Amino acid sequence: MKFYIYPHNWWPGFMNRQDANHIGVFEQLFAHTKLRDFEITTDLAKANVLLDAGKPEDGVRTCKAWAYTINFIGEPAFPDANKYDLSLIGGNVASNVVDFPLTIMYIHCNNFLPSLSQRRKILSVPSSFCTFIVSNPNSVIRNKLFERLNAYKKVSSMGSHANNMGGTLRAPYWSQAYFNVLGQHKFMICGENTKMIHYSTEKIVNPYMAHTIPIYWGTANVKNIFNPESMLYLEDESEEAMERLCAQVIELDTDDAKYLEFINRPVFNDHTNEYWKNHYTFEALGSKIDAVLH
Repeated sequence: MKFYIYPHNWWPGFMNRQDANHIGVFEQLFAHTKLRDFEITTDLAKANVLLDAGKPEDGVRTCKAWAYTINFIGEPAFPDANKYDLSLIGGNVASNVVDFPLTIMYIHCNNFLPSLSQRRKILSVPSSFCTFIVSNPNSVIRNKLFERLNAYKKVSSMGSHANNMGGTLRAPYWSQAYFNVLGQHKFMICGENTKMIHYSTEKIVNPYMAHTIPIYWGTANVKNIFNPESMLYLEDESEEAMERLCAQVIELDTDDAKYLEFINRPVFNDHTNEYWKNHYTFEALGSKIDAVLH
């Protein structure tokens, strides 16, 4: 059977591959599933598989009989899993959900795995302290991290929120130009907008791509994706945890030898390599999808 896949409700740049996360990743993914004989189409009449993004819109989903309906959610929201044959989202919250966080989509779509796996050794300490690039002002914990560290030493805030650089960083967040600016700093505050089971985005990936140390707040599932010894992770939202994390940052900031040892730790370890093999390679994801679309 030939499958004609109809993408619906996706963000700008998805179909024309101008965004960091685009249709190409699903072409690679579906090639490892029972849908491998497929064609992407914008012809609703021809289509027999719905690839929906975000919150369900019953108009398209219910307008015809689909061979399969698939929903991807990259935001911190639970799916209406009962409305789809398959939901792709960070977490395993229902029997027809396959764990596919936006972090994994971003890495695969941009072929970042080779760069993350075999990073060059850092021999010198960056000249600037820390960066913070945020447009959403509503993450209380992330804002608190910025305020604490900025009180210790100026944090280069280059987003629209709390900007202290006289302008925003204009380079696309998945570009080498963006990574080059981040890499001029020892650290990057890269917390999520919110904390939710398996919800993670490009935010944790970018400091690794830039060869700077991530200061992260969000799901603990990132410790299955990346070596937890290679990041500074806020364990909880308590005052004690915040103090411990800031003390770690200051310790590394004031000791070049300790900083260089930390920044050169591998991004992946034995546990994360095994976890990727079982959960996040295209082969593993394809097997999980086929088990749902039986």
